[in-house]
Amino acid sequence: MENFFVEGDPGARPPVLTRLLGSARRVERLPGPKAPAYAAEIAFLALYGGLPNVLMAASETARRCGVLGDEALLGEGLMHDEAFYALLAKHVKAPFYHGEIAVAADVDPARAIASGIAPLAANERGLSYLLAPRAHSLALLLDAARARRFPVKIAIASPRRFGASVRAAAARRIAETSAFALKEGDRTLSAHGALSGRQIAVGGLLTFAAVALWSLKPAWLTAAGSAGLWACFFASIGLRAVAIAASRFEAPAPSVSLERLPIYSIVVPLSREAAIVDRLICALDAIAYPRAKLDIKIVVEADDIETLSELARRRLPARYDVIVAAPGAPRTKPRALNVALPFLRGQYVVVYDAEDCPAPSQLRLAAARFAREPDVGCLQARLVVDNVEDSWLTRLFAIEYSALFDVINPGLAAIGAPIALGGAANHFRTEVLRRVGGWDAWNVTEDADLGLRLARFGVRVAALDSDTYEEQPATFRRWFNQRRRWHKGWLQTTLVHSRSPARLTRELGPIRALCAGALIGGAILGGLFGPPLTLWTIWRVAFGDFLAPHTFWDAMGVLMTVSVILPGAAVVLTPAVLGLRGRRLHRLGWSLALLPVYYCLVCMAAWLSLIDFSRRPFHWSKTEHGLARTSAYARRRTAPVVDD
Repeated sequence: MENFFVEGDPGARPPVLTRLLGSARRVERLPGPKAPAYAAEIAFLALYGGLPNVLMAASETARRCGVLGDEALLGEGLMHDEAFYALLAKHVKAPFYHGEIAVAADVDPARAIASGIAPLAANERGLSYLLAPRAHSLALLLDAARARRFPVKIAIASPRRFGASVRAAAARRIAETSAFALKEGDRTLSAHGALSGRQIAVGGLLTFAAVALWSLKPAWLTAAGSAGLWACFFASIGLRAVAIAASRFEAPAPSVSLERLPIYSIVVPLSREAAIVDRLICALDAIAYPRAKLDIKIVVEADDIETLSELARRRLPARYDVIVAAPGAPRTKPRALNVALPFLRGQYVVVYDAEDCPAPSQLRLAAARFAREPDVGCLQARLVVDNVEDSWLTRLFAIEYSALFDVINPGLAAIGAPIALGGAANHFRTEVLRRVGGWDAWNVTEDADLGLRLARFGVRVAALDSDTYEEQPATFRRWFNQRRRWHKGWLQTTLVHSRSPARLTRELGPIRALCAGALIGGAILGGLFGPPLTLWTIWRVAFGDFLAPHTFWDAMGVLMTVSVILPGAAVVLTPAVLGLRGRRLHRLGWSLALLPVYYCLVCMAAWLSLIDFSRRPFHWSKTEHGLARTSAYARRRTAPVVDD
C-alpha cells in the first residue's frame, strides 16, 4: 500500500532562496557594555521598543524547551504574530503582506506551507515570493538582511496569514484531495464506492438460498439463519471474554524532558460550535505541554460564520491556526480532518472534538509512550462521559464508555486484535497517519474504519492510560440520532473491509481477520438481533416450550440459545461492573438494571440506520454540544504544570 499524502518537502524550495533556509542557533547581544543577551531570532525587537522582561522570558523559555526565540515568544502568546512579523518586515526593509496580492494558483500548498515560501501571482509591485520565516529560517533571513543580500523581491507574512493565503489559492485542489485522496490511492478502502463483484455474488447466493429454503420448508431457513447468528454471536462473545481477561494498561513511560519533546499537533474540527469555543480554548490552554511546541489546527467550514467570528474575537496566540475548510462534499468530520492533515507540523498528532477536555498531562504521556515503544503507531486514550448526572441516558452512556475504554479496548490492544477507535483522543505518529491514507471522508464512523485500516497496514494500536472528558447527548432525540449514525457507519465499515476477504485475511492473518469480523459484525448483528432474540427467548421460557424441547433439533436450538445468551449477558455486565468499580462510580450501580431498556433503544436505532443508509449513506447527523448541566471534569480540574 502506498503513501497517499505528501510530506512538506523543503527540497522543493526555489533555488534562489535555498541559502536563506538552513540551521542557526545563537544568542545575540545588543550594543552596549551591559546589554542583555536575547535569542538571535527576537533580539531585533529591542530596537523597536520590545520590553526587556518579555524578550528575556522568551529567551529563557526557548533555552529550557529546546526551541528558538520566535517559537517561544509567539507560542507562549507573549506577542501577537501579526505585530511581530510587521516589525520583522520593517527591520529587513521588505513589504509586510496583508493579503493584497494573491498567491500563484499553481502553488503546492503542503510544500509551500512546510517551507514558508510561496510564489506570488503577477503584480504591479514586482514582488516574486511571499515568505513566512520561522525558527532557523528566520535567523538566516536576519543574517541576509544585515548583509543586504536578498536575491529576489520578497514580501513578509505571518505564518498564519501565509497559510490562509496559500490554502485560498489552492482551495479547489484541497477540497478534492480531502474528499478523494483515499479513494484515488486505493478505491477498495473508501466507503465512496460500489459493492465489489464478490459482495454482489455472495449477496445473490444468500438471497437465492433463503428463497429456496423458504419454498422447501421454512424451518430449514430458520435453522440456517439461527446457525449463522449463533456463529457470529459466539465469536463476538469469545473476543470480548478474551479481551476482558487480558485487559490492562501499560505502566507509564519515563517522562521525556522538555527539550526533547517534539512538536505535537492537535486537530479540532468544529461545525456550528460557537457556543463552546470558550470551553474548548480553556481546555486546550490547560494542556501541560510546552506551548512553543504545540501546533493547534482548528478546522471550520467556510459558511460557519458564527464559529469563525467567535474564534476571531479571541485573538488567539500563534500556536493556534484556524483553517477554513473549502466548500465541498461530503460535509463530514473526516473530510475536515483531511483538510488539516497535509499542513500538520507535529511529529505526533491528536484529534479532539469540540466538547473534549483532555487530562492536562495526556500529550506528555503519549509522547513518552511513543518514544519508549517505536512500534506503536496509534494510542487511544480513554473517553469519559463528562455530564454523567444530566439524565438516565448519560448515566447509561457512562457505563457503556467505562466498559469499552477502561476494559474492552485495553484488552483488545493487549492481545493484538484490531480496535475500532473512538472518535476522539486518538494519538498518531503523523507519518503513519499519512501513510495509511488519513481518514475516509465518506465514512460516518471514520474512527472505526481507521482502526481497522491501521491493523491492515500492520500498525500497532495501544491503549493510553489517560482520560478525555466528553459531553454526551442527554435527551433521547440527540442520543438516538447519534446512535443511528454510528450504526450506519459500522455498516459502511463492514462493507468496505469485506470487499476482498482474501486480501483482508492476507493482510491481517486468519485469527486477526476473524477478530475484525467479530468486532464489527458483532456490533451490527448484536444491535439488530440481540434484543429481539433475547425477548423472544424470555417469552418462550415463560409461556412456551423452551424448557421442554420435543425433538433433537429443538434441543440443539435450546443449547445454542443458552450458549450465547448467558455468556453474552456476562460479557456485557462484567466490563460494566469493572469499569464502574475502576472509576468509583458505585452510585451508578442501580442503573445497570436499565441496560435492557437501553439496548432495546440501541436496536431501534440500528434498524432505522438501515433506512438511513439506503436513503442518504453519507449524511452526517450533527450532535449538538454546549447543553450539559453538570461536569465531572470541572470538579477534577487542576492547574497545568509544564516543568519537570
